[in-house]
Amino acid sequence: MSSNSKAHRVADLFNPIRTDHWKLLGTILWGSAIAIVFVLLQIVTMLAVMLRAKGELTEQQSMDLLVSAQSDGVLLSVSTFATTIACGALIVGIIRLKRGAILADYLAIRAVPPMTLLKWLGFLALFLAVSDLTSIILGRPLVPEFVTTTYNSTSPVWLIWVALVVAAPIFEEGFFRGFLFRGFASSFMGPIGATILTAGLWAVIHAQYDSYGIGTIFFLGLLFGAARMSTGSLLVPLAMHAVSNFLSAAEAALMSWRHVT
Repeated sequence: MSSNSKAHRVADLFNPIRTDHWKLLGTILWGSAIAIVFVLLQIVTMLAVMLRAKGELTEQQSMDLLVSAQSDGVLLSVSTFATTIACGALIVGIIRLKRGAILADYLAIRAVPPMTLLKWLGFLALFLAVSDLTSIILGRPLVPEFVTTTYNSTSPVWLIWVALVVAAPIFEEGFFRGFLFRGFASSFMGPIGATILTAGLWAVIHAQYDSYGIGTIFFLGLLFGAARMSTGSLLVPLAMHAVSNFLSAAEAALMSWRHVT
């Protein structure tokens, strides 16, 4: 292979705007529609599971249960599976509506060299180490109460592992660092602005955490966005997200085991 063809292949790999895509307004409108479906589907799924388990409920009972359900591991897992499947399919359908769009290019589903992935996983390990050290210095728990409560309320426990390590990263990265990033990066914001905005939006949806936790998630989102921008591949932040959630679940499992013993 000639040096010119190699250069073109590298340029194609890291070019963030290669395929036709929804522009800024279309991204905002379609993104808002996906977000609305996501919220409604979560509520409907949780209510359906609760009604099946508890029978007919009054409106106030339903609202009270929905509030408490935010830390119910089974309900959270089932709703995560439902939203990942439905909203993931919705993202694919919206992309296919755009004439000239190529799904793999639109979402930057591209393989990267193993050493590139290892490098970014190393950055993730450094971030998590600094985050844990900061929590210790500030006297904060390494595992947020929401995470331990959710983990301990899940039976069978494999539900929460699959929801956290597989389902949640697939939808969240496909939506934030995939669909939204593509539309934002092609606008006046550029890739850096898209990285910051998607990190902020991603942090906001984690309202179950306190302000410190949401701030930590925002900076983690910046790291994921930097990986997406630097490598030109969604698979890198997807892997980082899965590993981060796996370690979080492992910490919760360890805390639960210590409590039992």
